[in-house]
Amino acid sequence: MCAKGLKPVCKEEAKPAKAKAAPVQAAPAKKEEKVKDNVESLGETPFVLYDFKTLYVNHPDKKGKGVDTWYEMNDWSENGWSFWHLHYDIYEGEGDKLHICNNLMGGFMSRAEHTSKYSFARQAVLGEEGSLQIMGVWFVRGQELPDGLVKEHPQMEYYNTRKLDPRNNKEDDALIRSYFGGNVGDTLSGLKCQTLKWHK
Repeated sequence: MCAKGLKPVCKEEAKPAKAKAAPVQAAPAKKEEKVKDNVESLGETPFVLYDFKTLYVNHPDKKGKGVDTWYEMNDWSENGWSFWHLHYDIYEGEGDKLHICNNLMGGFMSRAEHTSKYSFARQAVLGEEGSLQIMGVWFVRGQELPDGLVKEHPQMEYYNTRKLDPRNNKEDDALIRSYFGGNVGDTLSGLKCQTLKWHK
């Protein structure tokens, strides 16, 4: 007989395998829709600015027949185009020297280059040293100033703006003609024009 009893070898009962949980599928990422600005939100317009700029800049009578043609071609509807007068709110000392005003105007226009697809303008330094002013007339898409200027241009907050109505206001019509058809040395807004630049 055995001195020690043998321990029975018990087979371990197989444990039921745990069912693997199905992988959780991540919800598809929602595409963030880009919020359209006020120009992008406008409907279609028959007025093609690029073609018009080429026609106008090469027109022999920019102050007269050139502007007449402009008014005839323009889309004056809500989805169309409008004219604006801009006047820089100049700080003390900024109007003392012509080169200071030229730099201010040049910087403003450089920072507005991204709006050239939907704007066309003539900007000027006016008056005499000691009391120089910066003004311009702008033609823009829509019946409000574009967000590209109002919201994206760092200097725009320093400009006073006024919408022009050249079809019903003779002074506004004369203002548009004087800026877009004028030259250095002419009188614009009652002041001598020292510098005149295109935004196109």
